[in-house]
Amino acid sequence: MQHIFKLAAVAALCASAAAHAGVGFDANLETNTDFRKETATQDSITNGGRVEINAAAEAKNGDYFVKARGTMLVGLTGSGVSIDDAWVQAGSSSVDLKIGRFEAMDLFPLGKDVAANIGNVGYNGNTLRGRKTDGRLHAALGVNASPAVRFELGLVTEKQAEGASYGLRPVVQFAAGALTVRAGVEAIKTDGGGASSTGLGLTAGYAVNSSTTVNANFASNSKQDKSAFGLNATFGDAGVGFIQGKNKATNVKSTSVYAAYTFPLLGVKGASITPALGFYKETGKSNDTAFRVRINYAF
Repeated sequence: MQHIFKLAAVAALCASAAAHAGVGFDANLETNTDFRKETATQDSITNGGRVEINAAAEAKNGDYFVKARGTMLVGLTGSGVSIDDAWVQAGSSSVDLKIGRFEAMDLFPLGKDVAANIGNVGYNGNTLRGRKTDGRLHAALGVNASPAVRFELGLVTEKQAEGASYGLRPVVQFAAGALTVRAGVEAIKTDGGGASSTGLGLTAGYAVNSSTTVNANFASNSKQDKSAFGLNATFGDAGVGFIQGKNKATNVKSTSVYAAYTFPLLGVKGASITPALGFYKETGKSNDTAFRVRINYAF
């Protein structure tokens, strides 16, 4: 019943906001059916997914702008209603500030990561990337130094909760032609007396043509003794990827390999089906193999 009240409230809010010019709404459904084998005797078949409802708006005054976006997720497994994105961004073509629940620049993009068993015991440079759920402030100051160079300074504030990470995250992006390079640093502190650390992340992507992109990632945190290296590529509707993570402190390594291909579903506009295969291996544990079938439909 509580979920029904929440949905009714959101519907009323959407109806009210629709009267304002510039507000756009869209929604989509995603289901995932997973066939998973973790040991020689343990198999599982599960189903999950969500309905995603988005509202977005942008207003301009000369060179100045204000943007906002809200995303609600309704779980298909009885997990209730949650919020994904909820942010406001304001500024100009030169500088802007974003505050709320969002994801900042990605320092370890995975490409077509549909496979169910992606894992990594290492560090991926995205500890302070965002979408915090416990009330901490997340803000990102962006500066466009030139058409090709953007600088972003992220801040996640302290929460006074055991194990919560916070700190500063400066990232610089260079994008010119087919090449996009990002490099960043995470100055990580941990509530509850945890050790502080500094992580580095570097990613480079190259668009071979309009439908083919290759990407390489590397991240390392020497204080945590963790690192990761990844390669992935997309070829139109297909994608493959590889990740190797290391935790030197525990002498554990992990390897992930994944692939996926998206087909139109019965020729219906906005509908697709994606079979995906993933393999995960970690030191001291049984191998994890999964086959996922994802169905997407944009309303």
